[in-house]
Order: sequence, then structure tokens, then C-alpha cells
Amino acid sequence: MNKRLTVLHLDDGKELRGGQRQLLYLAKELQELGHENVVVCRDGSPLHAAALRKGLKVLTLPYYFEWDPVSALLLRRAVKAIPAGDAPPVLHAHTSHAAAMAWLASVGTDCVRLAHRRVDFIPGSLTARLKYSRAHGVIAISGAVRDILLKAGVPEEKIAVVNSTIDLDDTPWGPGEFEAYRSAARAELAAELSIPKDAFWAGSLIALVPHKDPENMVRAAAEVLKAASGAYFLVAGEGPLADTTARLARLLRIQDRFLLIGYRRDPYKVLAALDAFVLSSAEEGMGSVLVEAMNASLPIVATTAGGITDVIEDGANGLTVPPREPAALAAALLRVIGDPALRSALAAEAHRRREDFSSPRMAALTLKCYETAIENFKRNRHPVE
Repeated sequence: MNKRLTVLHLDDGKELRGGQRQLLYLAKELQELGHENVVVCRDGSPLHAAALRKGLKVLTLPYYFEWDPVSALLLRRAVKAIPAGDAPPVLHAHTSHAAAMAWLASVGTDCVRLAHRRVDFIPGSLTARLKYSRAHGVIAISGAVRDILLKAGVPEEKIAVVNSTIDLDDTPWGPGEFEAYRSAARAELAAELSIPKDAFWAGSLIALVPHKDPENMVRAAAEVLKAASGAYFLVAGEGPLADTTARLARLLRIQDRFLLIGYRRDPYKVLAALDAFVLSSAEEGMGSVLVEAMNASLPIVATTAGGITDVIEDGANGLTVPPREPAALAAALLRVIGDPALRSALAAEAHRRREDFSSPRMAALTLKCYETAIENFKRNRHPVE
């Protein structure tokens, strides 16, 4: 697209998780292509701080609740204050609640509205109709999410699949430096957690929430440790299931081998230190952390939930098993633990395929979505009225 765009990226999140990181990757790439970007977030949120660190413009809203008229009015004023340009402003809602805000703010205004869908469950009928069906464009992060939107009645011609990504520029090691980085990260974690450096470390970076199914990982770990008693499981993250997950580990008597190490600001230090990555999700839009694990040259064991199979091809760059089957997850992990050649092959292919999920590619595909949405807007102005 040759026209210079003004894109307002809306996100009401209170944490800096996968979706927020995807927003930042996109805004950075669009800015490098000469487009204006404004991150519309909560004041003082982790996203607010991260956007400022990256030199992005920021607009803060209170986001009191999903259909908050105060935030909608503030956003509407900001949109109307944007000088007329070659193309209408783009409101890109990166969360479901932000999509509601964009809908309220956009009624009767000359702007284009896109809704990003990152989760793999069916939205309610009103939500689907107002937030998605009447948007000028909808971005699904995987084929599985696209199929769910179709079941919810969102017109097929409005949906585009753009996989989540990583910013390869964020990789904290340069060419030929990975082994030294890994050694240092592993030594640091071993000292912090008082665990042996030469043991097998499997692990994950997940929010401890129901759809990530951390209990599935605990039960699988208990099975693995019956056959590989020297292994350790490291789970970085926080969430409402933290206490439940820790309690189950104690009940299964693996609390000294299954370690909840909390939220980490430096995820690559954990990833680089691991010997295998595990994603035990029951539901998953795509799992962008899988791409980070691929960038860290890790063999991956994951479920087939949601859009994970958009990223992991069983037997090529990882092993996949059905969701909610801890015995199957354990069996796949034991294969990886017991077969160094398999680990090496999976890791090498994972690292090679990381280029398929680069942020420049994601930005180029998203720009195509904007272009299509702008054409939809020109053909049918103010379809939400």
C-alpha cells in the first residue's frame, strides 16, 4: 500500500502477554514502513510502558468496562482530530473488549474498523454480529479461529488469516552466540532454583489459566517422572490457577521436580535454558510462544488444540498429541527425552521454520487486510448504522 496510514491499535489488557506483544511487533514494523501508529491502552499498564520504551505514540483510555461510553467518547474525539489524509484512519482492535470500544467510537465517523480474533471459542451472537460481522475486516490468527468465526456467522469474505509472529530483532543472541547465551542462562537458573545444570529440563511459558490447562502438564509430568526421575519441569507464568497447579503437584508428590517459577520479564533466558518446550493447552488460538521456542531451537511437544497445528507439524518441528490426554503428552515427552537424535532433528527444523513467522511478513499480510478493509469502507460507508 502506497498511502500513508494512521492506525490506532486498541488493547484493554492489564498484562503484557502474547496478544500485547503481537501488537507491539506489528506497530514497530508498520512504523518502519512509514505509517503512523498510536497504541490505545490503559494508563500505567505494562503495554503502556512497553510502547513508550519502543518510541510509539500512546493514547490512554480508562476502559472501565466492555461497552464503556466514556472511553468510546474519548476515542471518538481522538479519531475526529486526525487530519484528513490519503486514507481514513484505521481502528485495529486487538482484543474482544477493544472491538466493542471501536464499534461504539466509529459509528458515523470516517474510519475503518478491523477486529483481531486470537481465541478459539465461539463468540456470542451479539458479539459476533456487532464486533465482527459488521467490521470492515476481521483478522484470525489461525485457520482454527477462522473456522470458528465462520460458524458464528461472520462473512467469509471479511476474514483473513494472519498467523502470530515474533520479532527476530528481539533475539538476545547474535550469530554464533547461542551456546554461550544458553550456558549462562542455564547456570543462572540452576543457581536461582537450586537444581542441577546437567539434568533434563522441560518447561513452558504460559498464563496459568483454564484454557492453557496447566493441570494437564502436571499430570503428564508425574507420568514422565516415573520413568525419568532425574528430569525437572519449569513453568514460567502467573494466573488464577497458580495455587491449584501447585496443589496438584504436591498431591502427586512432584513439587520438588515441577517448579512454578513465576512471571519472567526475560522469556528467552528461560527458553534458552530448556531442553524441551511443552504446551499443554486445551484451547489455543495459535500459541505465539511456540514460535519463540522455535527461535530458541527447542524440540516442542504440544497438544493439537485450536491453531497449534498451524505452527507445529507432528514429527517435523515437534510432536503433537490430543488435548486433555496427559498420558499421551507424557509418552511424547519420554520419546524426546530418550532420543537425542529426535530432539536434534525436531529442534533444527523448528529453528528453520521460525522464518515463516517473522514480523515483517505478518506486517505485510496485515497491510493487505487494511487495504481490503478500506475498499470495503469506500463501497459501503458506515455499515454499523
